[in-house]
Amino acid sequence: MMKRLLVITLLLVGAVSLSSAQPSNCNPAPTNCESGWCWGEDPGKAKETYTLFADAVKLKEYDRALEGYEWLEKNIPCLNEALYINALKMFEGLADAAKDANSKVAYQNKVIALYDKRMSIYGEKLDVMERKALLYYPYELDGKTNVDAGTVDKLYDFYNKFMEKAGANIKYPRIIVYYTDLMCKKKTISKTLNDEVILDKYGKITQMVDDKIKEGVKKEVWEEIKTAVDGLVELTVPMGCDYITKQLYPKLKENPNDIDMAKKIVAFILRIKEDEDKKTCFKGEVFTKAVETIYKVEKNANTARLLAERAWANDEEETFLKYINEAIELETDPGKKADDLLRLAKLANKQGKLSEARSLALKAATTEASKAAEAYSFIGDLYMSSYKQCSSGDAVQSRAVFLIAYDMYEKARDSKGMANAKAQFPTVTDGFTLGKKEGDVLSVGCWIGGTTTLRMRKSGQ
Repeated sequence: MMKRLLVITLLLVGAVSLSSAQPSNCNPAPTNCESGWCWGEDPGKAKETYTLFADAVKLKEYDRALEGYEWLEKNIPCLNEALYINALKMFEGLADAAKDANSKVAYQNKVIALYDKRMSIYGEKLDVMERKALLYYPYELDGKTNVDAGTVDKLYDFYNKFMEKAGANIKYPRIIVYYTDLMCKKKTISKTLNDEVILDKYGKITQMVDDKIKEGVKKEVWEEIKTAVDGLVELTVPMGCDYITKQLYPKLKENPNDIDMAKKIVAFILRIKEDEDKKTCFKGEVFTKAVETIYKVEKNANTARLLAERAWANDEEETFLKYINEAIELETDPGKKADDLLRLAKLANKQGKLSEARSLALKAATTEASKAAEAYSFIGDLYMSSYKQCSSGDAVQSRAVFLIAYDMYEKARDSKGMANAKAQFPTVTDGFTLGKKEGDVLSVGCWIGGTTTLRMRKSGQ
């Protein structure tokens, strides 16, 4: 038996000693240390006790493991970090298995206390802090309706420290929701955090979450986190246009080159939920100045597009053209570039520049294949709306615009457009009267040009 225990002990020592940190804050002080393990005044008993304890934890026999752990913690608390790794597994298992609420809470409290003790002896390593962060909030707050300020402050201090240390290196996204909720509770319960501080932290959180979403790893999870974080802050802090204009914009005016404040203003305006309020802010001076501040420093397609969208909302066609063309030039994503080309095409149509509108739509179709259907349907609409402009005394020739519009809708697989165009085809009677038959090639003429094939409908259809 003792030989087996010694072999197991040596295996355990070898598995952990290479990664063990040097202990501190030990009472009693560590003695009889070898390869990162400090066996205390009675190494034989310590090795036997630890081996039985670790073996019981491995087998999930936590009640059996508890007695050995209590002796080890009392007599050699700085044995090795592995003592706390196994003890945490044991107490978390006991907490999960506890049948009455008091026992569960007692074990949960022991888990948190052990994390603190482990970190006080072996240092506040990020991965250990994160494992504590996964448990601390739910242990303290789950199922509780009345939370006191002291609990909120205690939790917030730990999570704030963890977030500052972790930055974007967070493995478990739900911790961000815990932290955001504690920020909000720090305002509503403790009343020790103001809107400005919350919004500053919220801005940093949302930037990090947006970056994670763009990376594409666990995208759906991060999108859920984003929704949860936005909801918590929106319930706690007024983020309407009035607040942004009165509280944030003056700071940008004081320091016109403060790009961080400019980004914060833009992000908050884009997150306003109430449509009319968002529209007012989006079209106004605050949004314009903030985006222009960013664009001076970070000239990219997305920022140019925001300036173009604002100009479009305000019917500022020249400004829209300036920025949408800059967005197209700067854009590297074919899909976004095609969208911008289609927007230019719609403006050209609005200005009566039909040939230009068609050219832009065709360019969009060749830029990104997935946008081709939308582009061809748009061209079909251009042709359909040109009937009056292109009509003549010839009943068949005048309706050639509908035939060529049908051709475009067919390319787009736009069944509704095809049906609308077909309803305007020349009638069989028109064709007979003018001596024309199905399949004849028609020159379309007008601004459209090109040819199409004659198709006819029965009179009255």
